[in-house]
Amino acid sequence: METTEFLGSVGLFKHLKEDALERLSSQLRLIYLPEGHMIRDTHRDTKPADGLYIIKSGVAKVTKPSQTWEAEAVLAILVKGDCFGEIGLIDGLPPSADVTAMEAMECYFLPRDAFLAALEANPEIALGMLPSLGTMVRSADQWIAQLL
Repeated sequence: METTEFLGSVGLFKHLKEDALERLSSQLRLIYLPEGHMIRDTHRDTKPADGLYIIKSGVAKVTKPSQTWEAEAVLAILVKGDCFGEIGLIDGLPPSADVTAMEAMECYFLPRDAFLAALEANPEIALGMLPSLGTMVRSADQWIAQLL
């Protein structure tokens, strides 16, 4: 029940009814990631996302390597209840940014097929994606504006 309640608190799934949350939570796998672990790597990962990650505890940073200097650009800091990997699940492309654990993390992992089946059965999941997609677009706009 704890997993179902947590899933219902995640923006992506907040529109789902209890029975849909229970079905979805039964397909989640809890994984542990050490500090410094690169979960998504734009240089190494050449295949589409294998699933959705939902942060249960810990902090991750989303970065993009700079092509003009040695540093990386931090695009976002992700915390409990945040998700990542959803873009690759939708567009079927490899990751466009790196995701690294800034401290030890626990994440729920939902395999690609389970996510896509849930999205088809529960189109309201798409409503939960809109705010995060909007945030990503705004962040990208700000990042581009800083480069100009």
